[in-house]
Amino acid sequence: MGLHVAKDSPYVENVYVMKKSSPIPAILFVIITAVSVFAQQITDVNMRASKKDGNLRIVFEAEEAFLKKTNTSVSGTSLNIEFPSVFNIASKKGIGVDVSAKERVLTVNMKEPFDIKVLKLTSPARLVIDILPKKAPADAKALPNIELAHKIYVIDPGHGGYNFGITSEEFKEKDIALSIAREIEGVLSKKGKKVFLTRKGDQFMPIKDRAVFANQKAAEIFLSIHLSSGKGFVLHIPRMNESNDSAEALYALSARQRNYSQKSRALADALSKAMKEEFKLNVAQREMALPILDSIAAPAVLIEIPSFKSMNYDQDTRSRLAEAIIKGFSYYGE
Repeated sequence: MGLHVAKDSPYVENVYVMKKSSPIPAILFVIITAVSVFAQQITDVNMRASKKDGNLRIVFEAEEAFLKKTNTSVSGTSLNIEFPSVFNIASKKGIGVDVSAKERVLTVNMKEPFDIKVLKLTSPARLVIDILPKKAPADAKALPNIELAHKIYVIDPGHGGYNFGITSEEFKEKDIALSIAREIEGVLSKKGKKVFLTRKGDQFMPIKDRAVFANQKAAEIFLSIHLSSGKGFVLHIPRMNESNDSAEALYALSARQRNYSQKSRALADALSKAMKEEFKLNVAQREMALPILDSIAAPAVLIEIPSFKSMNYDQDTRSRLAEAIIKGFSYYGE
């Protein structure tokens, strides 16, 4: 049965109003689409490159606000430049390397491992990236007179994965800690020592898993590497709660350090001596109840190296840090 409505019915009036207002959704759609397109506005970026003394310099020119929010990272032999929004390489000059783009990331593919130095300049706005040939890890020959009494070392690069630690425009704490740990690993391995890193790549690892790993490897020395917010070095040693001597506490993971606290203090003293000799900076020692130290059944120290504002963590600095730490290990064994 059909529905018959009188012409003067309110229903007819409502239908008329609906028909009359029907263009509004279409207009809103156009507005929303226009706003979306505007939000995805493409930024033109000029790119040029030059080589000098074996180093490659890549320069990006664009709006200052755009370049200021741009991040750089290294993955294997690839340099990733992550722009804050959609971009277009408007011009290329002197680019003799393999370059690819995907979404907001421009990737420069190199054939060999490398280090980078990043500068953000103004007037005019520029992002300058120097790609430097990666130097070989610190060699054991550089430390010919150092004798190491201990055989098994566990090095713990702090943070990792989504846990960046302290960051700057150029670096992340997690990356610096890992690179120094690898330097230490390279030298100690050449000296015939067993070296284990709690993480070998950029992945998150809970503190408990790090402690379990170190104890499974029967570490004779444990060092956790972090970055400080100050100008000098800070060495953290465990502070144990001596009042709790129950059988349960003695066998708990969190009480493994109890029998090594004096040795941990001696290790901190040795590392402090080496840092002062090499860098001539203040070295503070602090006792703290840190789970990563309290859970280790070995002499254990957490070192905080100076902030990004106080030290430039290029390849030479990382090598010096690794060598100074190993000297500290040798002083501890004397």
